Amino acid sequence: MEPATTPGLRERKKRQTRHDLHRAAVRLALEKGLDHVTVDEISAAAGYAPRTFFNHFPTKEAALIIEVGEGVDDVLGHLPERIAPDELVATLLDAVQRHTPAEPTVIEDVKAHHELMERHPELVSQQLRAFETAERQLVEELLRRSGGDSAWPHAEVAASVVTSLMRVAFQRWIRDDGEHPLDGFLRTATDTARRLMAARPPR
Repeated sequence: MEPATTPGLRERKKRQTRHDLHRAAVRLALEKGLDHVTVDEISAAAGYAPRTFFNHFPTKEAALIIEVGEGVDDVLGHLPERIAPDELVATLLDAVQRHTPAEPTVIEDVKAHHELMERHPELVSQQLRAFETAERQLVEELLRRSGGDSAWPHAEVAASVVTSLMRVAFQRWIRDDGEHPLDGFLRTATDTARRLMAARPPR
């Protein structure tokens, strides 16, 4: 079976709703301060009813956290159902290199999120947990596709490699102020990793 490389219509609508609510929440929190923003205001600003908000987020704080799991799902959509443990890193790097986000990342949104984290450091721990949860999700799926616990530590190493490369590319993209597409930095990072891992140490 060929992997499903793009989310379906229902999933795309769900993501769009979450993205709209997230952007509205970040903007209002920066404008008014987190303590002075309500779920009703966030929902109205995004064009949805409060009931829709609570279908996607349990609290207004949760709406301020970047949904990392969506990126993991997209990468997994490029992977075959079965992967040999020794091929996990190469296969995952290939999937990341070919992966193009359904919605382009906007530098202004990233800067706004960073500013929010600086103003409200109490949110940082929640964002870090979201990253950890996404990486754990990736590890579990790689284990399933490569033979379970017998694939240790291949799945953990592969997940660590790809998340590190994505972080490196993302940081460089931010330093570039979003002047060039993020996927170009990601391709450069993955190509560099391939060359480094293929190089033999000096004797």
